[in-house]
Amino acid sequence: MASLPGFPVDVGSFQAWSLVLADRGPWNFYDGGFFADYTPGYLYVLWFIGGLHKIFAFDSGQFEYVLKLPAVFFDLASAYLLYRMLDGQRPLLRLGAPALYLVLPPVLLLGPVWGQTDSILAFFLLLTVYYLSRGRPVTGALAYTVGFITKPQAVAALPILAFWILWNHTPQVWLKCVAASLIAGFFIILPFFPDRAYLIVPPFEGLYHRLEYAANVENYRVSSFFAYNFWAMKVGLFKPDDTTFWGIPYRIWGFGLFTIASLAIVYVFGRTRSPGLMALAVALSTLAFYVFLTRMHERYLFSALLPLLAACAILNYRLLWAAFVGLVLVHFLNLYVVYSYDLYNPDGPTLDLWIEDRVFLLSLLTTLAFPLLLIAGRFLVIRTGASKAT
Repeated sequence: MASLPGFPVDVGSFQAWSLVLADRGPWNFYDGGFFADYTPGYLYVLWFIGGLHKIFAFDSGQFEYVLKLPAVFFDLASAYLLYRMLDGQRPLLRLGAPALYLVLPPVLLLGPVWGQTDSILAFFLLLTVYYLSRGRPVTGALAYTVGFITKPQAVAALPILAFWILWNHTPQVWLKCVAASLIAGFFIILPFFPDRAYLIVPPFEGLYHRLEYAANVENYRVSSFFAYNFWAMKVGLFKPDDTTFWGIPYRIWGFGLFTIASLAIVYVFGRTRSPGLMALAVALSTLAFYVFLTRMHERYLFSALLPLLAACAILNYRLLWAAFVGLVLVHFLNLYVVYSYDLYNPDGPTLDLWIEDRVFLLSLLTTLAFPLLLIAGRFLVIRTGASKAT
């Protein structure tokens, strides 16, 4: 499927960045005067691909194909990680859940076809859960740090992940987790900010400014950037998010709703040590981030699917499976309409028009999935016991 045409804007950006990195290295990348809204993590992969191009001189088709391979690799790695998490389950379930993940329509479309990299974030979020549920918080913190520097949307799960470490471990462990994350983060981002090599704070300051730049791209300052979420349901797509309601901008409302949702997740799941419930909490955190914040892209729901599938497989609760199937369907339709969007033929094919006429309904379904899964999670916490592993 990676031989199919990718999404031109994204694949073109990755190709251009990989060429710049191969020519200049990371130390001059952000000073190039061109659009670059990615943080350093994935740029190392593009640097490597750019180096391969220098050796093998890919033609345009080969270059695009190679650019899609990292996403495919992380999809396979996610399936293997899911297999490891299901240790002790029935063999059919242990093999079936990873196989199901690899044939999900959003997985096949977003990585192998589209060429995007959200599978990387999904992998590192579940890897963090994997290590935390096995009593290895420092390793979990390192996995989270790499995931965050690669895809900053990982911040969605930070409240619940941090609470688990604080609740279940001693202050000495807290300090080890913070120190390990800072040291790892420092060395990952340092090559992109070489003029600050002898100072601790400035490289992280450079990362902060890069995050600020990415979050404030002018075209992204809207209620919803193609995402079928609460804001698409309430006010529609592409409405300026500085528009006020009761004197408060949509953007601030979004932060408030996400904060409330995060507190609810911590309240429901904060004391659990069950791998299934932990995976569900991370999926809910990512879902809340996508549903309630403004400026969301259609792709940002993707990273909730892997931990949600892990929760479904471990907990085997019908309501979770129903919500999972619904989210997979809505997310695929959302991705499809954006992937197939033709700038020169906005009326598009019949399926595109059918989807676009139902943005409110699809956004409502995505939004309702959050309270449904939160209530189901509360029931499961009570049923299994907050401190018991399933």
